Amino acid sequence: MSEQCDSFNPNLFTPNICCNCFRDKQYHQNSASSNEYISSAVQIPADHETTDNNDQYNQNETATTSEPILVQTSFPTTLPQCKYGVACYETDGSHFEQFLHPPSHRRHHTSNTSSSRVNSSSKIDQHRTNEQDMVPSNEISTMKTLPPCKYGLSCYRTNPNHFEHYSHPLGHIRQEQFSNIGDVDIPIVSNDSPSPMVPTCRPDNERKLKLKEKLKEQKKSELHFIELMQNKVESLIDQLELKDKEITKLRQDLTEMVTYSQELEMALAEEINHRERRELERKQIVAIPRQTPRYWGPNAFEEPYREIEISTQSPEFDIINQLMNATISNHGSKYGTINGQDPTELLINRIIRIHNNELWHVYCYKKDMIIHKYNDRLTDCESSKYLQAHPILTPLLDTKTNEYWLFHGCSRNSLYHLLHSGYDPRVSNLSGMFGGGFYLAENSSKSNRYIPCPKCGKNSIGNDIGCNCANQQDIEFAIVLYRAALGDVHVAMKYDKEKYRRGPNKQRVRRPPKKANDKDLYDSVMGESMENGGDQLKYREFILYESGQAYPEYVSLKRTSFDADDEE
Repeated sequence: MSEQCDSFNPNLFTPNICCNCFRDKQYHQNSASSNEYISSAVQIPADHETTDNNDQYNQNETATTSEPILVQTSFPTTLPQCKYGVACYETDGSHFEQFLHPPSHRRHHTSNTSSSRVNSSSKIDQHRTNEQDMVPSNEISTMKTLPPCKYGLSCYRTNPNHFEHYSHPLGHIRQEQFSNIGDVDIPIVSNDSPSPMVPTCRPDNERKLKLKEKLKEQKKSELHFIELMQNKVESLIDQLELKDKEITKLRQDLTEMVTYSQELEMALAEEINHRERRELERKQIVAIPRQTPRYWGPNAFEEPYREIEISTQSPEFDIINQLMNATISNHGSKYGTINGQDPTELLINRIIRIHNNELWHVYCYKKDMIIHKYNDRLTDCESSKYLQAHPILTPLLDTKTNEYWLFHGCSRNSLYHLLHSGYDPRVSNLSGMFGGGFYLAENSSKSNRYIPCPKCGKNSIGNDIGCNCANQQDIEFAIVLYRAALGDVHVAMKYDKEKYRRGPNKQRVRRPPKKANDKDLYDSVMGESMENGGDQLKYREFILYESGQAYPEYVSLKRTSFDADDEE
């Protein structure tokens, strides 16, 4: 029997569909008096509105995956059907013994839902009860013939297929658990179709399998992400450790660089001060008197270095010749001999005067320092008075600095450096009697003993005794006559090896001894001869310890000779 829908009652989810007849709104407008709608289902009264029914609806709404069901056909006549169908809210067990319910019906206990939620959803339940009012008769009949579930009231299964194949006691509560992923397909209803809304649902097993696979893939992805993050963290830790080592190394390098920079700055400052001092010294040298001897001529330094050969007919030649022969002495016929005998005469072949601009400037500067050091009163010193009482064999050239002509003997190899660069005490022999210094003599014959034979290299102090070369009287030797500014001279009367050679700390001496005030140093040393009260030396010798304190003015090229009559 069919009933005509008198008024359009909109559905909650599909407002253009009537929840009573499942027809669209246009159908009601065009067919107000039509009787074509035929329903083969039993309709549940719409005026059933209670608080318990709202609780049932709220529970159905909470599980968003519940499937809309369109129940059709008639009920069996064995037991009367419950007029509420799947929307039944009864919890009393006797109700379920008297009335049948569709398989999709869920039995619930008394709801504890708050009254505010019931009131807010009461109007919604009024429309929902009209949508779920059909129960298929074949399902109802199947329930009475299904085998019982072996788990009974403790059955926890949620698969609908299980409930289609097994029956459960009346006190069993079916609990359905749905995922948050959409389990219910949204029904598609066309406005042009007169048929009622029919929902399409996927099978639960396929849905759960897909859900498990998706969860498994998600878990696998999360584990992979965690592993990547762990590897990334370990890599970052390793990088941080490397960076810590690099930072430590950089700090050490920075400390070393700072130390090196400080040392470099100190060295540069010292070098700058040294250069400034040297520059001041050069300026002072320029400012000091540089007057050369008159016999040098007006243009003595036309060139930085010149060698002027003195004419044998000039008075200058005669003075140097007489000076060299007047200071010859007997030395025991060991070194500087001719045919095994000490020379009695030096035959001068040539005399060369040296004009060295740089060496002369330095020598003038040293003289000026001595003059200023003693306030131009060097003659008041004890050494000057001693030398006046015990004069040197060579003439005194300048009383302000105790400047004398003194002799020096050397090899031909050393002669070039002495004339061009000057003597350097730093390379002097530390085994000398008075330490490392530049040794001079007032006797030409004493300096002659230090000149080796140009042919055999023997016959000098420091080499083998005697010379076996033929025609020794024709061999030419070179001896240098220096201008020496002795200044305040230390006269060594008694020789003290620890004082003059080794020093107090067993170190080789490279400077003159200290004066009585234990602060200032003497300018030079004179080893006194035994003739004048000394205890070691037969002839005097003079030692200078600073470069530039003597100037090589003459080089005499001579031959040696001896008089046999004098020897007899």
